[in-house]
This record gives sequence, structure tokens and C-alpha cells, in this order.
Amino acid sequence: MMVPTERALHEAIQVAPLDLPDDVKRQKIENLLAQMRLSGATARKIQDIFLSEMNKGIHQQDSSLQMENTYIPELPDGTEEGLFLALDLGGTNFRVLLLELVNGVVVREDVKKYHIGAHLRVGSGIPLFEYLAECVSNFVISEGLQDVELPLGFTFSFPMIQHSLDVGILVTWTKSFNCPDVVGKDCVALLEEALERRGDTRVKVVAVLNDTTGTLLQGATQDPHTAMGLILGTGSNACYLERADKVEHWEPERHGEREVIIDVEWGAFGDNGVLDFIKTDFDRQNDANSLLVSSFTFEKYISGKYLGEIVRCILIKLSKDGLLFARGTPESLLVSGCFLTDYISLIEQ
Repeated sequence: MMVPTERALHEAIQVAPLDLPDDVKRQKIENLLAQMRLSGATARKIQDIFLSEMNKGIHQQDSSLQMENTYIPELPDGTEEGLFLALDLGGTNFRVLLLELVNGVVVREDVKKYHIGAHLRVGSGIPLFEYLAECVSNFVISEGLQDVELPLGFTFSFPMIQHSLDVGILVTWTKSFNCPDVVGKDCVALLEEALERRGDTRVKVVAVLNDTTGTLLQGATQDPHTAMGLILGTGSNACYLERADKVEHWEPERHGEREVIIDVEWGAFGDNGVLDFIKTDFDRQNDANSLLVSSFTFEKYISGKYLGEIVRCILIKLSKDGLLFARGTPESLLVSGCFLTDYISLIEQ
């Protein structure tokens, strides 16, 4: 494993100095923001804790890293052929895809995007899966394939415990979803049951995975040496290829697998308190304002869904201390979630 040098860590975390004509005000702002800047030694400590949590998780000991066995023992090798469906669910919008592969190459790709209203993202989860099934059925019928038996790969970008390639038990919702009655249930079974109730297509869910694993698989089609998938977006997660003999969680038993993809689920890194030493008051406010309080600690530090809210909390503090907004804090800024992460990039530009 390659470990960055102390100099590389130091250079990676350097921040441009604040350029303000008022030295007193500049120093006060710098002092307030100092808690948001991690030293090289702190970054190294986080790295050591992360490796320790990985090791605990892979051996099924108490850990904030789930280290989930995906039951995917190999990457694409260029021999894949056939007609496949894919359902990609991970946010307020989702996609249904029809893919045709010849010698591992996609020669046909039909895609349709759908929106999930707020009323489906909270409350009972049954209407959500009914809606997913409706969209899949409508898509298949629009392609004229309602009488064709179609295998479907279900990208379900939420933490789950996998018992096999086609069984994924939902652990918790994230982002803007909160349908508690289906937590602890098999997301594949929920989708298949909804499809069966409709009875207007011949779709069979053959695999469930999250977007991180899908990223690794897609990367392997472009470079056979790909060994890790990484998501840095609304949420954040990673997966990688691990030696099968190092993985303790197998249901059913191993059958000669040499490697397997491990879903780290690093969004929850620190949920057990191991990262509390870097948590600031701004992070605590961000957590308190979130849909899922006291969970997904690491994701709330770095992901696109939460960075805007952290900046909003900082701006309010600067304003209250008389360091920003001469006419007082704008009322619009007092609304949780009003400052989007996109704004940070726009301001930087």
C-alpha cells in the first residue's frame, strides 16, 4: 500500500491566505476558520484510524466501516454479451437503461430518466417501489420488449447487507430518503414483488449493487487494471478488490473465489465516535439540521449534499461576530439548506 509522505500531506492541505485590507478582521476570520484546517499529523492520524476500522470491519468486528461483501468475484473481461436492463437509484432522479453488449462492448444504450417526488421519498416505502416498478414496466413496454425475459441489474445506492448477489437488506436510508417501514427488508424482493403485482413484463432482478461498485465495474471495461471505485458527489463512498481469503463474511460459503469486491461504506466512517476529535461546532450544526442525525459522519464532512450547509453555518457565525455583512445577516441565509454546495464553486470561479 502506498502511503503519502509528510511533505505530500503538508502540500495537499495548504490553503491560500485570506486577502483582506483590515488586518484585525482578517486575523479574527483566520482564527475562526483554523479549526476547519487539518494538519499533516491530523491527516495521518485519520489515515491510521481508517486502516484500523477497515481491518476490524473485514473481520466482522465492531467498526464504523461496514466492509460489505458484494459477492462479485471478478471484473468484466470483454466476453459479455446479451440484452440487459439496469435501474439506477440513488437520488431524487433515477434512470432505467436498456443495454446490448457484444464482446463486452455496449452497442446499444437506451436511457430514460425519471423524477422521484418528495412524497415518495418519505413515509412508507411501498409506494416508492410501486413507482419504480411502474417506470420499469413503462420503459420495457415502450421498447416493445414486454414479452422478452430480461435480466435487470439494480443499482441501489444506499447501505445494505448483502447475503448474495441478488439479496440486499437495506440498513438505512441516506440523502433525502427516509422510508422506515422498509429498512431491514430486501430491496430486490420489494422491487420484484412490485413488478409481479403489475404482471405486464418479464423482468427478473439478477443482481443488486451500489453506484460505487458500478463505478469500479464500468472502470474495468476501460482499463483492466482498475481496482477501486470512488464516488465523490452528493454522497461519498469507495469499493475495492480484496483477496477473498481475507473476507470473513460469506453467505453461502466460498466456492473458490480468488477476489471479491468489498463495499467500504465510508460515509459512516466516524459514526462510532473515532473522528469526534476533528468535529467542529459547524459540523454539529450541520448534523443537527440533517435528515439523519448522528449518522454518516464522514459523508457530512466532505460530500456535496452537506458542504453548502457547513458554509452557511460559517457565514452566519461570521456575521454574528461582526466580520461579515455590514447590515446584518440576511434573513434568507437563516433558512437551513438554502446555501447550495454549487454556490461554493461559483464563488471560487
